[in-house]
Amino acid sequence: MALPSIARRHGTKKVVIIRHEGTEDEARTEVEAMIQAESGFFDVTTPIYEGDVVEIPDPRGGIDRRLAAEVHVNDYGSKQLHHTQVKWGKAPAARTAPVRRLSIEHLHPEVIRAASDLFADGHYSSAVYEAFKSIEVRIRQLTGIDKSGAAIMGDAFGGKEPRLSVATAPGRSGVDEQEGFLSLFRGSMLAVRNPKAHELAKDDDPRHALEYLGLASLLHRRLDTATSSRSGLMHV
Repeated sequence: MALPSIARRHGTKKVVIIRHEGTEDEARTEVEAMIQAESGFFDVTTPIYEGDVVEIPDPRGGIDRRLAAEVHVNDYGSKQLHHTQVKWGKAPAARTAPVRRLSIEHLHPEVIRAASDLFADGHYSSAVYEAFKSIEVRIRQLTGIDKSGAAIMGDAFGGKEPRLSVATAPGRSGVDEQEGFLSLFRGSMLAVRNPKAHELAKDDDPRHALEYLGLASLLHRRLDTATSSRSGLMHV
């Protein structure tokens, strides 16, 4: 990066430009810049725009945050004089999105074990299929029920004394919760595990596949805290 000669004479420091802070589209770029009290000078090609936040190391410790209130691209005359000048405003409080980006690395370990290699190779529909198959296999291990698909879900979670309880609330609320998750587990087998639905996640759409894998992860996490009518808390 070639800053104008005035910046090179006065010294530069590494700063971080943040676009769309606190959203799923947040992007951070580390660049060199000359920082002054009222403005900063950047290479003319630096991707900085009005509204961006700039994080600057404070020599006293910590980080100073400034808002790019005005951005002026100066590309006239000699190339040695080309630069972008940014006038500072008061930066808003730091924003952190509760979930920056959904990725397979943050899903349940059983989903990662079953689907990560397929997902990494771009076989998204197969990754989804194997993730939901892993739910069926795990429930068979937990209960010993020798069935598959929707049938095993009905036997495991249904009835007055379900083999696996995933309810967290007592009384009627717990009954409704159990029934709701029975529908989710059973529905996942009918709609996703069923080979006829194997192509719900297309191999050219990783985001769509991640949405299915997120559901599989949720169901696995509910199994983490499931209790058995025969042996108490399960840890399989």
